[in-house]
Amino acid sequence: MLNRRAFLSFSAGATVGLCITPIPWKFLDDVSIWTQNWKWNPKVPKRAIYFEELASKLDPAGAGIKLACFNGHPVSVAGNAEHPTGRGAVSTLAAAEVGMLYSPSRVKAPMKKTATGFVPVSWDEAEKLLSAKLEDARGKVAMISGDETGSANEIFSALVASLDGEFFMMPGEAQSASRAWKMMGGQGQFGYDIEHSDHVLFLGADALESSGTSVRNARAFSESHPSGQPALAKYAYVGPVRNNTATVCDEWVQARPGAATTVALGLANLLIQDGRSASFSGFAAFRKNAAAYTPARVERETGVRARDLQRMARELAAAKQPVVIAGSEFGQGAGARALLASLGLNAVLGRLDATGGVVALNDAPTVISGAKTRSEAFDADLVPFMQQLAAGSKSVDVLMVYDANPAYALPQAAQMEKALKNAPFTVAFSTFMDETAQTADLVLPSSMTAERYDDVYAPYGAAQAFYSVNKPVTKTAFNTRHTGDVLLSVARRMGKNLGVRSMRDLVKAKAVALGASWGSVKNGKTFMCADARPQQLNLAACAVQTSPIAGSGALALAPVAKNNLGTAKLATPPQNVSTLREADCMARMNAKTARRCGVKAGQQIKLSSHAGEMVARVDVTEKVMTGVVATALGFGHTAWDQFSNGVGDNACKLLVAQTEPETGLTAWTETRVDIATA
Repeated sequence: MLNRRAFLSFSAGATVGLCITPIPWKFLDDVSIWTQNWKWNPKVPKRAIYFEELASKLDPAGAGIKLACFNGHPVSVAGNAEHPTGRGAVSTLAAAEVGMLYSPSRVKAPMKKTATGFVPVSWDEAEKLLSAKLEDARGKVAMISGDETGSANEIFSALVASLDGEFFMMPGEAQSASRAWKMMGGQGQFGYDIEHSDHVLFLGADALESSGTSVRNARAFSESHPSGQPALAKYAYVGPVRNNTATVCDEWVQARPGAATTVALGLANLLIQDGRSASFSGFAAFRKNAAAYTPARVERETGVRARDLQRMARELAAAKQPVVIAGSEFGQGAGARALLASLGLNAVLGRLDATGGVVALNDAPTVISGAKTRSEAFDADLVPFMQQLAAGSKSVDVLMVYDANPAYALPQAAQMEKALKNAPFTVAFSTFMDETAQTADLVLPSSMTAERYDDVYAPYGAAQAFYSVNKPVTKTAFNTRHTGDVLLSVARRMGKNLGVRSMRDLVKAKAVALGASWGSVKNGKTFMCADARPQQLNLAACAVQTSPIAGSGALALAPVAKNNLGTAKLATPPQNVSTLREADCMARMNAKTARRCGVKAGQQIKLSSHAGEMVARVDVTEKVMTGVVATALGFGHTAWDQFSNGVGDNACKLLVAQTEPETGLTAWTETRVDIATA
């Protein structure tokens, strides 16, 4: 018989024994397994979540991404470390590939404009209407494309050529680079081997934010500046605004807008005086031209102090593998002069066709007879054409626009919108209801990246040519099609055979022509193309003059491009709205400039130029050099959605376009404006 003390002792021992023995824990483990496998428990189905490798078409550089999909629906975007332009990073534009699939601003079906507004039509009706219009407009057809990296341009250019029409690319730095390279005798295109450079000098080009392969460039910068360790390379930015590139660079040298040509020639002059040379034909002409750009002249014309110019020249000379990257401060309108001057400077540094310098890339072969190569597609200058349409000195009967928004994103925006309205029949192949689509007579919705076959061939700035193919990874959210497929169908209705029946056929033929495995690239793997042969270049073309300032306004205008605000063809993605600050849509100037103009922080003002005017409020900041007013691009939309429509004003209305005599290309980086209180 147990007494109370013995019973408690036995109970305590039994409890300890149960805790030590594995039997109850095994039992609990079994219970856990049983309950987790009960049929009524919710489970993630096997293989329901998977990743598709694509190259973003919202990102101008075609950054590589991995699209996470659930049961056939994209749900998120991640970086693709194996893709040469993304290298694991994701831009704010590429990140919008999922959210914009279901954007309220998407064009959901073909639409035709009537006296009372747009009405939906079937694809069959739309194609019949377009084919009839094109048949009647032979010789008076034009098309504008905003896709710099896709093979769909072969369909467009071949079809337009068969109708004796004109084909244009939306202007950007790729066109400036193409014109400069051709003038020097180069074949294909060129890029920058920024990863292997130990000194990177940006002249105007906002290359870590909105210029060229900006995501790749930013990754290279990050790798060259390891946290808590000495930098492996120096990055310096020369420009009028402490933009995102200037903010992270090791040095910001203040220079007026459009100063890249003058600064490049001034640096070349100092290096040549120090004994540098270049083993290219035409060097004598370049040397003679550069000699006129003394440090005193550079300081007078650009605001870059002579001692800073001399120091930069010494640093470039001391670097083992420097590279100079020139361009527009806002990704467009640089003309070709700045690129020519910078290529001449790179030649003096021995950085053409060199590791860590400027490298040549081959053009992709064409697979459609009569189509233009990429470099040929950049030959025609869109801005003068649009100016002539607006003035009535030139006419077309049918004007087609693909993946571009010229009514909003070109200089002298009011004139560009007038040009579109002067065309009797305008067709907008647009994914979104933008300003150009609003003016069109026929709006044909284009599918997005994840919904279509498409491709990306090395964008401007890439250090090696590559080829990426996109395939549909989800059903179209709305009644949309790829514009390439639409125009192939229209061509067949007109009795024209372009050699391929679909975009899938086109990208497959392109892969074969490049020597890539179709099975591999179709599944998202990037094909690295063969290196180009060394180029026989002539530096005489680099002997250029500086551009005259457009207008006599009191201040120099410095537009600023930021990816989170959108691009020339994409408004602010909704997920980026939280990143915007009130100061982003203001007119920004430093305190000295504000005092000189008699304005104060928060005051509403009107900026005006020969091209137009815009309204903004003053933001006083020392991130802008004296004598300059900075305005962000991406505001002032009159279309799109509630996140973009009616917010701020469009700075493109102020930009004044002028032609460079030596290059024949239009430039608009040097605009002067006046300020008045609104």
